[in-house]
Amino acid sequence: MIQLGTALKSQEPPFHRCLVISDPQTNGGQVVLVRITTDDGTWPDRDCILTPADWNQLEHESTVAYSTCKFGPAVKSLETAIQRGFFLSISSPSEAVLRKVIAAGRTAKGMAPGAKKLLALS
Repeated sequence: MIQLGTALKSQEPPFHRCLVISDPQTNGGQVVLVRITTDDGTWPDRDCILTPADWNQLEHESTVAYSTCKFGPAVKSLETAIQRGFFLSISSPSEAVLRKVIAAGRTAKGMAPGAKKLLALS
């Protein structure tokens, strides 16, 4: 079931991690999904940098790509994508890291205002 903190790994290169930072169980099924991508220093999103020490699913320093977040009523489509093997469910980051990602999203310049309205309370 897709819920706040659901973590996914793309099964296609470059195997990004994705994280649900909204609570679809309390907001009518609305999902905010952010991608976690390699921090090579050139990515425009610099609001939240995570390391393998923050989340054991990361292999190197990574940034939360707020500017490319997807949001809307996507619970069923995400569940279908998992069933079809496009994503693998992985362990979620700690509650503290999840709160950090949500808090940074509230002020991230690249995140769409509509997505910001759907963020879970941190």
